Parts: sequence; structure tokens; C-alpha cells
Amino acid sequence: MKSEIELPTIQAKKSIALIAVGLLAYSLYLYHAGYQDVIESLKSIKLSLFALAILLALLGVLFDALAWRSIVLKFDYKVPIRDIFLIYLSCGFMNNLIPSGSFSGETARIYFLEKLDGGSRIGQSSATVATTRIITAIPFFLGTAIGLAYLDLATNAPPWALATCYSIALVLLVLNGTFFAICFLDDWLERIAFAIIKYVEMLFPVHIDKSQCSRILGRFHHSMTLLAEHKKTLFISTFWALAAWLCMTMVAVVVFLSMGVFIPLWAVLAVYSVMIFLQMLPIFLPGGLGVVDIVMSTLFTAIGLPVHTAVSSTLLIRLVQLWMLTSLGGVATAYLVKKINREALIAGAEKRLAKGF
Repeated sequence: MKSEIELPTIQAKKSIALIAVGLLAYSLYLYHAGYQDVIESLKSIKLSLFALAILLALLGVLFDALAWRSIVLKFDYKVPIRDIFLIYLSCGFMNNLIPSGSFSGETARIYFLEKLDGGSRIGQSSATVATTRIITAIPFFLGTAIGLAYLDLATNAPPWALATCYSIALVLLVLNGTFFAICFLDDWLERIAFAIIKYVEMLFPVHIDKSQCSRILGRFHHSMTLLAEHKKTLFISTFWALAAWLCMTMVAVVVFLSMGVFIPLWAVLAVYSVMIFLQMLPIFLPGGLGVVDIVMSTLFTAIGLPVHTAVSSTLLIRLVQLWMLTSLGGVATAYLVKKINREALIAGAEKRLAKGF
């Protein structure tokens, strides 16, 4: 097993083709929903409020980066906050272009952290990413519980909509609970890793060093245990994660206000949790394009919004949280790769110069 991790590779032609499929599916849905009414709704947008939604989305990424940085500092990584922010943007870019249950983005985070720090501490780097993944789930589940309670008790949402939201919340709870157990129970992690190694070696003509793999897993488990003991660090990280989640949720609320529509925050929480879950699934469409949009529009309609308003708001929310952040993430990824390559060239030149003397 390599002690270094590689950046996930994006297959441009495949991604573009899948984006086209998603756009086609959503275009057909727009035609069915009445695209002329949707266009009329979009004309009434207050640009100042929509600009606020864009700012909130960027703040959400920044606060997520600060939540991760709080953990990273405990292991003395020398990466500035600007680069941590750019890494988080890149993480979203990778997640949306390579559907893999968000693990492509987490791999990118580990890769850039390792390269920019100049070390080779994959066990500790993985622990920082795993810890923030657990921490960012806390406000998400809190908001989901509040949102579902509101839908159930204070609205006339149809039973199928409630059943969908409850089912998704339950699946997410099980998945995150399993991930938490794998991170902290050493036997589980090693057993799963060795089972995967055995499977890979059966399928491909490769040999993986199990002893080196075991050492890396041991360092990962030790790092997770150390982090669990730093209550102050975990509290600070959770605070920033809560701020990030609130900003991302408020994007939808502000988008509705920009259209002159008021919708309770609690209703947005329930629909937002469904959107995040669908984006996390390793479905073949980048960013869940088409699928997430249609489900969001349908759920907003189910809680009482007119169809054209639900579709228009979904378009704007996804414009900010998918298209804009993904585009910025692509620019951030290109910048980080260029910076790493430049630093590698400088280091190589300095080494050759030192040998010359």
C-alpha cells in the first residue's frame, strides 16, 4: 500500500455527457411543470437578496474550512487558512464531478493537505477529515429532526412526503452511525480494509503490503483517539460546523425572500436534508443533477408552494450551491495543483543546487 495518496482523476468526456443527461431530464421536467410560469417567477427576483444568498454560500464553505482547520491545527499542519478554504472548494468540485458518496472530495482533501504540508502523514490527515465529517453531521441531524417535527405537526404535508423524509433521515443515521463505529473501533476498520485488499488483489494483478497498511490504520486509529480527548478543539470545530450548516440552509430561505415568498426555516430544514442526502449518494449523475432538482421541487410543492415557485426557487438554490460552488471549486483545484507543482520544482532545484556545492 502506498504511503502517499493520489488526487482522484476526472474523466472530462464522461462528466460532460452525464451532465447533459441530467440537464435533459430536468428540461423535460421544466416543460411538464410549465416553463413559462417559471420564467415569470424568475423575473421578479430581487438581485440584492440573491447576492446575499451567494455570500451565505461562500461563508458556508469558509466556516466548514474553519471547522476542519480547528482539527488540523492539533497535528501542527502548516497550511494557511486561505489554502484550507480553497481545499474545501476543491472538495465540492470533486464530489460533484465524481459521484462516489462524497469520498472523492475527502480524498482530495487528504491529498492537498499532505502535499501543501510537505509531509507524509496519511493516517493523521485521514483522521482530520474523518473527524470533521462526523462533526458536520451533528448540526445536520439536529436540523433534520427539527424540520421533520415541523412538517409532521404544523403542516399538511402528504404522507408520502413525510415517509420519504423520515426514510432518508433513518438511512443517514444508520450510515453515519456505521461510519462512526468504523472510525473508532480498531478491529472493524482493519477487518474491512483487509477484506477490500483481498478483493482488489483477486481482481487485479497487484500486491498490497498488509503490514504497511496495518501501520497506517494504527496511526489513523490513534489520531482519532487523540482528537476525541481534545474537547475544546471539538467544541470549536462543532461551532464552525453549525455556522456553516446554518449559512447553507439560509441560502434557500433568502432565495425564497428574493422572490417575495416566505417559507418557514423549519420546512426548509427538512427539504434541505433530503437534498444533501441525494447529493451524497454515488448516483451516476454529477451533483445529482436532475434527480436532486426534481425531488426538491416536488417536496416544496408538497408542503404547499405553487409548482412554478417551487421549480424557480430550486433552480436558483442549485445555481448557487451546485453550479457556482462547483465552478469556483474547479478554479481552486487548478490553482492548488499548480501551486503544488511549482513548489515541487523549487524544492527539486534547491536540492540539485545543494548537491552542486
